Amino acid sequence: MHVHFFNLDRCEERLAEFMNVNGHLEELTRVRAFDSDGIDLITLAQQGLVKGDILSMYPVGAVCLALGNCALWNMAIESGKHMTVAEDDAIFNLKFDVCAAEVIETLPPDWDLIHWGWNLDAPLVFDMLHGVTPCVVHCDQDKMRLNTRNFQGLSLSPRPFRAAWLLGRPCYTISPKGAENLKSKVFPLRPFTFPWPEGLPKPTPTAVKKTVGFDYALNSVYRQVNAYVCFPPLVITKNERWKSTIQPGGSGTVPYRP
Repeated sequence: MHVHFFNLDRCEERLAEFMNVNGHLEELTRVRAFDSDGIDLITLAQQGLVKGDILSMYPVGAVCLALGNCALWNMAIESGKHMTVAEDDAIFNLKFDVCAAEVIETLPPDWDLIHWGWNLDAPLVFDMLHGVTPCVVHCDQDKMRLNTRNFQGLSLSPRPFRAAWLLGRPCYTISPKGAENLKSKVFPLRPFTFPWPEGLPKPTPTAVKKTVGFDYALNSVYRQVNAYVCFPPLVITKNERWKSTIQPGGSGTVPYRP
């Protein structure tokens, strides 16, 4: 599996840690991540990639993240080959290359995307029995953070399930068809609301979700595409929000200067 991972030029420590933790991967390519001081929202709006009011709901770091993913989706479309995309805080199981390739072989021919992991502080919803009942999974992120090395050495037998809801994209693989399909549905990035995820309890009968970032935009279209999630995960992330380069308040964020 050829893994393309995002990393900001100014985040050399994150790069060093990623390479130290994931040196077992067979093929790795660093992708220069978009930074907030290098984007022009007016031009992006003219290109049809964002709506002019995008920052009313998205933090600018989330816009940068989405643009980077879109660039790799374009590469998948142009090359006709699936693309495996990761963040620089991803932690890969030692058998990722073998297991991920085996899981992809079990997917139907018209698959669009498969997530290899998610943020473990948020619920995962997938079709345990397709068309019969969803399954909601809750994990212990704090315990996971203490056992990342144990995770890497585990012998896993993962299976793909249809994805309904998840947050975080430490790593996923997208097909050329999936790249075209999701690009047409997610872009231009825009603030909107969508129905509450099936399987999750609603705080009120009329509750909806807001697209406050790229994860939410993806979640809004999973039921319209052939999206899957690998369970158990082959990739995890410590999800250390205080170090985030995307979430407001993270130590890696920088102010947006238009």
